[in-house]
Amino acid sequence: MHSAAQEKVFDFRILGPLEFHVSGRPVPVPGARQRALLCLLLLESGRTMTAARLIDGIWGERPPETAAAQLRICVSRLRKLLAESGLPGAISTETGGYRLCLPEGCVDVQRFGGLLREAADAESGGRRTDAAALLREGLALWRGPAADGLESPALRAAAAQLDEERVAALERYFDLEIHLGRHHLVIPELMSCAAAHPFREQLHSHLMLALYRAGRQVEALHAYRELKRRFADELGIEPSLPLRIMETKILGQNPELGGGEFMQRLAG
Repeated sequence: MHSAAQEKVFDFRILGPLEFHVSGRPVPVPGARQRALLCLLLLESGRTMTAARLIDGIWGERPPETAAAQLRICVSRLRKLLAESGLPGAISTETGGYRLCLPEGCVDVQRFGGLLREAADAESGGRRTDAAALLREGLALWRGPAADGLESPALRAAAAQLDEERVAALERYFDLEIHLGRHHLVIPELMSCAAAHPFREQLHSHLMLALYRAGRQVEALHAYRELKRRFADELGIEPSLPLRIMETKILGQNPELGGGEFMQRLAG
């Protein structure tokens, strides 16, 4: 990248609505097709995307006959926008497609992935507090559903995968915080996440355990029974065996759920 680019701070955000900032200043990306094009290139930043994949990502299964020409126009306009913002040459033409090359660390989805990997390394090394902090930092990058507002099927599929990674990171984060003894701090957020994902059993399991460890046994059981009712009414099935076992352990105040100090307080 040119030295002019290094003097500015670029921030591309797709963990929520698409946004582009230069040194804290938002830069509008006009046009639904250009926004879709930028989002597709950001998802594969540093890798070549074929024209065929970009056309499919922008127009779906029934592109117009002029799609290839329209794609070239979109690329040209996006190149101009990036150049005017301090990123000349960011989009290169490759054999059969295009590649977006950006300064390291300026795409939120890449930062998120990096923080998840760091958190996994920290946890495997026994540094649970560091792992929880890294996950919290990564989750803070999210501003809503990935690529929110962009409706092409290819983008929605990619966004769904990213949203799944976010929920999995939330589950890992809550698990760490609970086992670090910080269940009181995460109960409000856990309640909100469980309500937003009514059939995500791991989140509800974490909520039940957090409530129980906070001395709120009745609420923990109520959370399970509401989940059981929802599963029966809407799916015609029971919650999974691990959740049913969790309910049994809560009913019996099983020492496995709380640890020695917690159970001594209950007994006192």
